[in-house]
Amino acid sequence: MLLSLDWMNLFGGLTSGQVTSVIVVAVIFTAAAGLTLVALIFFGVRAGLMAPAYSTRVPLASDIELGAYLVAAALGMISVLLMVFLGLAENDLDNPLFWPLSVGPILIGGLLFVTGAGLAFRTIRRGRSVTTA
Repeated sequence: MLLSLDWMNLFGGLTSGQVTSVIVVAVIFTAAAGLTLVALIFFGVRAGLMAPAYSTRVPLASDIELGAYLVAAALGMISVLLMVFLGLAENDLDNPLFWPLSVGPILIGGLLFVTGAGLAFRTIRRGRSVTTA
């Protein structure tokens, strides 16, 4: 019985480069999943699907804002699919297409997510100032 954690047995005898690749891919998968989840939550909240009775004082979301959230979520999911088709994390860092095809959609999705959040902030702020004036 092993009393301490043996890292080489944990990763099934992979080399140090392969272990690094597995950890990098795990971090990228987590970022893609987080982007997808958060963008879908923001889409649901701003679309008024989660609490329509309580959101009467909040202005409706524009089509551009909702589209930015949906495209951000889609890019997060596409990034995961591209990573699966590129390989299974044992030697992904050796593939020259790995970084642009896995991290690129996440970065573009993050930009769209921030754009949608900025539009939401502007719409809510403008809507509140108009109703109180």
